[in-house]
Amino acid sequence: MRPHYTPKLKKRTALLRDLKEVFRRHRSQPIGRVINLINPKLRGWVNYFSAGHSGRCFSYIRDWVEKKVRRHLARARQRKGFGWEQWSKSWLYDTLKLFNDYRVKHG
Repeated sequence: MRPHYTPKLKKRTALLRDLKEVFRRHRSQPIGRVINLINPKLRGWVNYFSAGHSGRCFSYIRDWVEKKVRRHLARARQRKGFGWEQWSKSWLYDTLKLFNDYRVKHG
C-alpha cells in the first residue's frame, strides 16, 4: 500500500523531456518506429502513477503526446499545423497503436 498522490510536476516534466528527446532524435524516422519507442515509456510511467489522483496529469500527457505525433506526421508530409482534420483520434490510437490506456486504478 502506498498513499494516493498526484505525480509531481518534476516527474511529469522529466517524462515529457524524455519523450521530446525521442521525437527530436527520430525526426526523419517513420511514425511507427517513433511510437514503438515511446509506448513502453508511457506504459511504464502511467502504470507507476495509476494508483492515485492522476487523471488531470494523464490527460495533459495524452494531449501533449497526441500533438507531438500529429506534428511529426504533418512534418513528414511537409505541412504546417497538427492535421486535426486529416487524422482522427481513433486513427491515431487504433491504426498507429499509440498508447491509450491512461486509467487511474482505485484501490
